[in-house]
Order: sequence, then C-alpha cells, then structure tokens
Amino acid sequence: WCFRKDLIQHLYFCHIRLKFSAMRRWFRLLIRNSFFQVSIGIFMVMILGGLILRSLETGAITEGETPFWWAIVTMTTVGYGDYAPSTSEGRIFAVLVMFAGISLTAMFTAVISSIFVAKRIREDKGLEKVNVKNHIILCGWNRNADKIIDSIQYLSEGRRKDLVLINDLDEETIARLKTRYRDIHLHFVAGDYTSEQILQRASLEDADTIIIIPNDVDATIQNPDEKTILATLTIKGLEPNKRLIAYLYSRDNLTHIKRANADEVVISDDFGAYMLASHVVDPGIPQILNRLLDNVSENRFKRVDIPSEFVGQSFNNLFDHFRNKNGSLLIGVYSEEENLGIGEVLSADSSALDAFIERKLKEGGVSLQEESKISTVINPEKNYIIKDGERAIIIP
Repeated sequence: WCFRKDLIQHLYFCHIRLKFSAMRRWFRLLIRNSFFQVSIGIFMVMILGGLILRSLETGAITEGETPFWWAIVTMTTVGYGDYAPSTSEGRIFAVLVMFAGISLTAMFTAVISSIFVAKRIREDKGLEKVNVKNHIILCGWNRNADKIIDSIQYLSEGRRKDLVLINDLDEETIARLKTRYRDIHLHFVAGDYTSEQILQRASLEDADTIIIIPNDVDATIQNPDEKTILATLTIKGLEPNKRLIAYLYSRDNLTHIKRANADEVVISDDFGAYMLASHVVDPGIPQILNRLLDNVSENRFKRVDIPSEFVGQSFNNLFDHFRNKNGSLLIGVYSEEENLGIGEVLSADSSALDAFIERKLKEGGVSLQEESKISTVINPEKNYIIKDGERAIIIP
C-alpha cells in the first residue's frame, strides 16, 4: 500500500510538472508574439495616459472612465474633440500621447499586415494548407501537364473548377500558370505527392478526383512509374473511395497499378502507337480521331443527359431523337455503377466473426466501402433498353 501511495504521488507530481512546463512554454511564446507585445503597449499607454491626465487636469475630463477614453481617442488620432486638456502641462502630455499612439498604431497595423503577407508568401511557395472542396488534385508534372490543365479549363464550359497542383515547380512558373489559366482556381502545394502530410495539405479528404502523372524522365529517374504506383497506394490507403486516374509510361506496370486499386489507367504508348500505325495502314482514321478528341473541336465527343421520357425505351428511339433534334450522332451510353461494399454485408453489431473477417480483408487490401465504376455501352443493338441513371455520348 505504501508503494502504491508513493507511486500515485510521484505520478501526480510528474503530471503537475508537465502542466507547469507546458504553461511556461505557452507563456514564453505569448510574450514573444509581436501582436501581443503591441497590444500590451497600447493598453499600457491608455492606462498610464488616463492616470497621468487625472493628475494634470481638472473638470469633466478627469471624471470616471473619461481620461482613459480621451487617451485611446488621442492615441488613434481620431480626435472627437468632446474632451481636451486645458492646462499647458496637459497639452504637452497630450502631444506625447499622440506620438506614442501614432507609433504603436503603425506597429499594430504592420504586425497585422505582416501576418497576411507571410500567409500569402507561404501560399505562393506552396507551404500552406489548401482549404477547398470537390476539387481536382494533379500530382506530378511533365510535358503533358499543360495540355491536361488546358483541357480541364475548356471542358469545364465556364464552370470555374478548383485545381490543386502538387509538384516541385518554382514560384515564377506557378505564377505564370495562374495568369495563363484564369478560368480555373489554381492552387499549389509544394512537395512529394507520395507523402501523407503533403496530400493532407492539398485537402485530399475533400477532393473529387486525383490525377497522377509521372515527372519527366531524366537520368536520375530509372522507372517513373514506380512513384506513380507508390502514390496510388498511399492515396488509396488514406482515401479508398476517392476516384483516382493514373498515367503510366510502360504497360508492364499495368498489373501493379491495378493491384494498387487505381480506378482508371492511361498508358502513354497505347494511343500514340495506334495513331502512328493508322497513318500508314488506315489513312483518314487518325485525322477523324484527332477531331473527335480535340477539346476545341465542334465535333468532339460530348456527354449529355438522356431525357427522362426515353428511360425504358429502345436505343434506336433515343438515336432518332438526337438525330432529329440537332443532327447529333448517338454512339453509346454510360453509367456510374455503385457496387455494394463488403462492409455493408457485415452486421452492425460488430460480432467477433465480423471483426475477424473485416481484419483479414483489410490485411488483404480489400476495400470495405462502396466503389463507383464507369460502365460503357458503345453502339448497342437497336432494341437495347435505356436504363435509369445512364447518360448519352454523342458527336454534335
């Protein structure tokens, strides 16, 4: 019992010392804070000014809180004129209060301005947390990044989207990008996009879509796809339900990126190789594809809503509707399918069996949450029935 009593007393005193040490650190930080120092200076001048004025003057100006009111009004050079010293000593003292007030007010303004300027400098350097929601995150930078931003800006059709860049570009380059893409709210976070801290600074938890593109290949980077796979694993580990699109240089890494649960994968050599071969064996096809995929072309692919009256009708009827309405060509439909997550199947009371299953699934990298997948149907049979939730892909 004596041992327990001594132990409890020792722990109690340790707790008190820790709290006292934390308070001392907090007090030291407060004393060193410029805003606090200037505020204390203004308060002291107001109190001393009011007390000294009471000893130098007589009459209404010395009654109640009036001398302190006079001091703060004089310090800020507002000068209401409702009270004024009448003696020579009082007027000389008023001049001193004015100069002290001008100096302290200027310092107070400078401190507040410096806070905003420092924040703006940190934002320009990509060191501040980005407070946005439903935004797009673009991780990495290469020669195609400009085209991606340009396409996002054009395809947004006037809706200003928030786009957060995570890379190691310099401030001048970021400033030029913000000037060039005025129709996009462009934000910047500096650092490595495989770092959890950097991703959290980009508000990953509130993002709508994440795009990962590898940095330009140079002598120091042997396999840029490895960083893309690592970033995918990190992001999906933090936010498994966020839509992630990954860009790969090599098809050999497709299996790895799929295991990392990337929602969509774009491989750099696929389309380019097909276009090159088509120029040789199928001339005309590449030219048509260029127009269909050009974001400024009037004939580019577009997605549109299907009128509700066509739900349950055949694809042929919908085809005729678009053709007769404005000459558009319906080429297919797509839908975003919500797959029931395994977590929905497990019971809510978290029995031992459910907990065991959940733990093993997590260890195996299986998501317990609902996942969304894009399902497309291109040029279906004429009797294909349009379903609720589908949207149309047309060529205007």
